[in-house]
Amino acid sequence: MTDERRTDYQRTDEQRIDDEYDTENQGQTERRSAAGSIRTVAIYSDPGRTSMLVRRLLDEPAGSWRRDSDVVHQQILLPLTSDGSLDLDAVQRWVREDESDVAVVVTEIPRVGSEGPKSVELEFDRGLAVISLPVLGPVAVKRSLRRDLDRAVESLEHDSVDQARARGGLPCRVEQDREDGSVYVTPKVTSLGRIWTTLGVTASNEPLWSLARLSGVFAAASATGAFGIFYNAIWDMANTISPLRLGSVTVAAITIVMAWLILSNRLWERPGRVGGRRLAIIYNASTVLSLLISITVLYATLFLAILGLSLVLIDPEFMGENVDVDHAGEFVSYLRIAWLAASLGTVAGAIGSNFDSDDAIRKLTQGSRELDRYPRDEEQG
Repeated sequence: MTDERRTDYQRTDEQRIDDEYDTENQGQTERRSAAGSIRTVAIYSDPGRTSMLVRRLLDEPAGSWRRDSDVVHQQILLPLTSDGSLDLDAVQRWVREDESDVAVVVTEIPRVGSEGPKSVELEFDRGLAVISLPVLGPVAVKRSLRRDLDRAVESLEHDSVDQARARGGLPCRVEQDREDGSVYVTPKVTSLGRIWTTLGVTASNEPLWSLARLSGVFAAASATGAFGIFYNAIWDMANTISPLRLGSVTVAAITIVMAWLILSNRLWERPGRVGGRRLAIIYNASTVLSLLISITVLYATLFLAILGLSLVLIDPEFMGENVDVDHAGEFVSYLRIAWLAASLGTVAGAIGSNFDSDDAIRKLTQGSRELDRYPRDEEQG
């Protein structure tokens, strides 16, 4: 790998790779040679979850094409062009430098064509394939990646898509790009494919692992919610309003925090920034889903913490003396108090988000992370 490639496309790796991932191979080349290999297959993958999955696949016993191939895997931040698409010309330069017969790019960027999401794109004239990890969906990703990696390499053994399809190397649902002549595999049902891709992007955002980035939200929510334990007015309100209204308060609280995070951190993507309207819809939908999961888990954690604290601190007899309801002092009263206090605390968490790092919050969503790949000047915005 050249020094220029390492400098240009990996300068932000340490900022964007979480500690839970193995970054030992960051910026390094891993070569796996097969006895009697007849060709070289170069695999370029985005850092983090994407490269982790590729390494796990390559650690499995060699099968099919791998038995006759010299495999070179490079973990590298794949570059983007100014319109937000992958810079495949740069990848092609790497292929020439590495003297590879076949090249496969595995990226965390969702790729969408006119006929739907592209799970695999093939360029037979350049011996190049692109696999989009989010298009594979949120579950059984490694199995799907193994299937598409095998499909890509075996298809590129042929000279054209017709040959590959005739010999069983491709499924029936193959479309041709009208702009550059490449071919790509798409889902059978376009609308379901876009939903599946959105869920795949949400999984790439890893909302459960991203809760640490919302520490300011949780701190403010905890501090405010804890006050509900000590105020009789909160006890009275929680024990008199209906469960339906309590549920409405919960929904409103989560919605307020989501809206605050999206607007204050500019997480809502415009089509011109992320490669078109279709991608913008996928990015924005996945942003909403990711934040919904993160904030819901945060809310549930806060609810359980307040419930446990109230059970310890509030004496049932004391509650019965201060709350004029039949079930005062019973467990249902503690549930109601924790429910309302958690909702009020969650709303306060929106203010606490101002104390979290702007960069950390923006990295909660994939659309904002992708913008870090390509530096934009002031005119581009």
